[in-house]
Amino acid sequence: MASISIIILSHNKPQFIKDAVQSVLDQTHQDWEAFLVDSGVLLRQGFFDYLKDPRIHVVPSNETPEMAKSMNMASWCINEILNSGRLRGELIMYLCDDDLLYKEAFETFWKYYTEHNREPQAMYASQDVGLVDREGRVRIIGRRVAKRPAGRFCGGARLDCKVDYLQFCHSRAILDKMRETYKTTRYHPEDKSEAYHADGIFMEQVGALTKVHNIDKLVSINRRTIGSSNLEYSESAIGRFLIFIKQKFKGLRRRLFEKPRY
Repeated sequence: MASISIIILSHNKPQFIKDAVQSVLDQTHQDWEAFLVDSGVLLRQGFFDYLKDPRIHVVPSNETPEMAKSMNMASWCINEILNSGRLRGELIMYLCDDDLLYKEAFETFWKYYTEHNREPQAMYASQDVGLVDREGRVRIIGRRVAKRPAGRFCGGARLDCKVDYLQFCHSRAILDKMRETYKTTRYHPEDKSEAYHADGIFMEQVGALTKVHNIDKLVSINRRTIGSSNLEYSESAIGRFLIFIKQKFKGLRRRLFEKPRY
């Protein structure tokens, strides 16, 4: 049994995905398994044939263009793996092709988990935010700091739209509690209208069931690229301002007209 399982999503970003996978291979904590879920574009080209490490399982998403029109495919892919019965890790993490883990990410979460007698069912750590230019150079533009416990269960900090999924680590056991509480096995929201904060909804649902422990150590970098789904990314100040206004309007509309899901 692996101590950590990580789900890696690949959606046709050949210029970034190899770096993301390499960041997993470079982990100081080596007892892990990875499920690299590809939309099929790169997989059909033999792009991942170079991967020989038996801990990495490359699988097609089997999604269809029709599904992508109405569903958040990232969440759908994650749910398919979570429900596959293939995950063996005590802890579960996530990685998208835009982003990178720092070398001690797995070690940081596993050490905290075992040093606290395997009691923490959810944790989050600090993260750098980087902007990638057209030449592939990364400039650090911010930092998300895990400075206090999070989640409604302990009256802690907000997770939705504040914490990135790459900062987050949860036990496999908490999925059982989610299934019992929320009466679903579609743990990550698949509604396309919620795509921009589906990870936040998932984390808040976990945070309503258990304390989300904070670890103030940098474990990852959220790379905002031209091809990424990060709505905050724009190459111009005006573009960033317009996106900021758009997101504020969406947030206001959600608070006024939508019932919270957690």
